Amino acid sequence: MPWRRKPARHLRYWSGPVDRNAGFKTVLVFCVACDHHNGRLNLADLPDWDWAEISAHLKCSACGKVGWVDTRMDWGEVINFAKGVAG
Repeated sequence: MPWRRKPARHLRYWSGPVDRNAGFKTVLVFCVACDHHNGRLNLADLPDWDWAEISAHLKCSACGKVGWVDTRMDWGEVINFAKGVAG
């Protein structure tokens, strides 16, 4: 897949390969163009590209902007936030 240019210089994409053995199943994706749309993607469905290439190709299903995303791992799958921190 050819490289897409970042839509704005201020966007910072993750770099490096996708670690599929870290215990995560989904990725949270937030659209920074329309600032209130988000979604989840299965990590297994993503191609074997670097994070920057994946983020540059993602499209918001609400506003249609391509590459204007903030991609994060779904930490709620691996950490029980309701349990709290024991001190």
